[in-house]
Amino acid sequence: MKRICYLLCLVISYQAVCLADDARTGMAKLEAIDDSISLDEVVVTGTRIPVARDLMPIPVSIVGRQTIERSGESMLMPTLAREVPGLFVTARGMEGYGVSSGAAGGINLRGFGGGEGRLLILIDGHPQYAAIYGHPVADAYIASDAERVEVSHGAASVLYGSNAMGGAINIITRKIQHEGNRLQARLEGGSYGTQKYSLNDSYKNGRFTAYIGGGFVKTDGHRANSAFNSLNGMGKAAYELTDEWKLTANMNLTKFEAENPGTEGTPMLEGVVDVVRGMTGLSLENVYGKTRGAANFYYNWGNHAINDGYTAGGKPQPYLFHSTDYMGGVNLYQAVNPFEGNSVTGGFDVKLYGGNAYRNPETEVYADHIKLHEIAGYLFVQQRLSHLMLNAGLRLENHNLYGSKWIPQAGLSYKPVDNTSLKLSVSRGFRTPNMRELYMYAPANEELKPESSLSYDFSVNQRLAHNRLNLTLNLFYTKGDNIVQVVMVEGRPQNQNVGEFANKGVEFGMSWMISNTVSLTGNYNRLSMDTPLTGAPRQKIYAGVSFTPSVFAFNLGLTNISDLYLATGSAAQTTDFTLLNARAGYHVTKWAELFVKADNLLGSKYETMLGFPMPGATFTAGVGIRF
Repeated sequence: MKRICYLLCLVISYQAVCLADDARTGMAKLEAIDDSISLDEVVVTGTRIPVARDLMPIPVSIVGRQTIERSGESMLMPTLAREVPGLFVTARGMEGYGVSSGAAGGINLRGFGGGEGRLLILIDGHPQYAAIYGHPVADAYIASDAERVEVSHGAASVLYGSNAMGGAINIITRKIQHEGNRLQARLEGGSYGTQKYSLNDSYKNGRFTAYIGGGFVKTDGHRANSAFNSLNGMGKAAYELTDEWKLTANMNLTKFEAENPGTEGTPMLEGVVDVVRGMTGLSLENVYGKTRGAANFYYNWGNHAINDGYTAGGKPQPYLFHSTDYMGGVNLYQAVNPFEGNSVTGGFDVKLYGGNAYRNPETEVYADHIKLHEIAGYLFVQQRLSHLMLNAGLRLENHNLYGSKWIPQAGLSYKPVDNTSLKLSVSRGFRTPNMRELYMYAPANEELKPESSLSYDFSVNQRLAHNRLNLTLNLFYTKGDNIVQVVMVEGRPQNQNVGEFANKGVEFGMSWMISNTVSLTGNYNRLSMDTPLTGAPRQKIYAGVSFTPSVFAFNLGLTNISDLYLATGSAAQTTDFTLLNARAGYHVTKWAELFVKADNLLGSKYETMLGFPMPGATFTAGVGIRF
């Protein structure tokens, strides 16, 4: 099967190149190209201000709204795992990831795990993770809330500070561009009692725009005691005060319950988590002729109630584990263009975070309302010289526990011709130890120091066939030191800064708009780690085709995973598998679509977490309505 996947990807690539030659002479230029595959569109994740992607020295992958909708997913992470080279997300069932022991949703990019806090998730440029444990919560990232996602490959700590050692995933929330009112609804049901409902409404009138949406997901799960349900809502409003100033406010709220069924060999009973995650933001933006900037305020919070469950013959937990956490702050930045081709961005960040955790509130308090803070300033300079773009950045980070630290970054982008760009970047990343490592459980160590990484990236971007065929190749090398690991000290486990690592690899992305109705996408990555990490495959291949003739829509995607580490160390274990997913839709009218979605059509037996088998072929069907 692996050879078949390789052959399929080669055939798709060959057909794309052949069709590119035909397109140069015969095909008319498309009026619109999906923003997920246009290399020359602007991105903001690497600079905070809009910059053409092919001029950005660091590699940035983009997944646009059209791609997100076409996937038919309720959660955002499954789509990103397919579309972004080097990104992988663990799973344990049809829907939902959970938190705590036995949880899935391990997000990994280039061998940097979100669970370890070395990959940063952002919403509209604001950090989003559980403050006590330092990890993202995958069930809180909803597909319907996202306008687009920008994934920065390589260290991004110059702009975003701690946790961006391996990169940053910036989820940009919905933007309303069409006048009037638009209402959308979707109802879906299928295998294992799965039900999905969503409703959202967007409105624009002159200078005012608003969006409100909500969704509900429920499944019984494919194993005993693996049910999941989630309720989410989002509201966003913006008003252009003047031609230069804009005010935006938004709020996200997600509540989910997830059961941990335990491993296949050791099933769990009553392993239930009840989690609430919320986010609010307020932004005041300005855009003038030669300057632009913003003042952004945010506040995130979480409330977790966790029953760790018990195995057959054991005893139910006498207490639930409770934790609350918060993260709030402000980031200010202003960019100026003092002369032709030059941009200077200065910024200032303040982040406050903390929380508490306990089981028995009288005797088992793990974190007692701890409060920490970080303050930082940074300067980012870009200079364009004909076909050459140079940039350099420097951040001064001050933490109340660790004092001050300088974080540099430098890079260049060269366009020898209009359709080709070469990029080179060097960037420093770091991660501040989280509250669990410092204060909680037996290995806690308050003397820990921040982790550090250094990333080197070389990229080639090529556009062919009148910009319809886009190719991207990234080569990277990252080394890290001061990594926190658990070691035995005087007969007991303790967190220590003793680890080192070196990750290197290659990433390839391809997108091809053959015609108004046919498009192909594909990506490949190969990762080499001197210190293996669970949830990080050595190789991933994805190939997808979208066909939209008239009132029909067909999407087919094939993913092959090789050498995925399920366990490391002396009992290291890897696995390989291939997945085939499909979605077909029929527009009964202009405002109603009937669809069916199938996952794992090949019925592959596989797991992404040791002892947690995934379901075989599953199906859902439903109707989407748009007014």
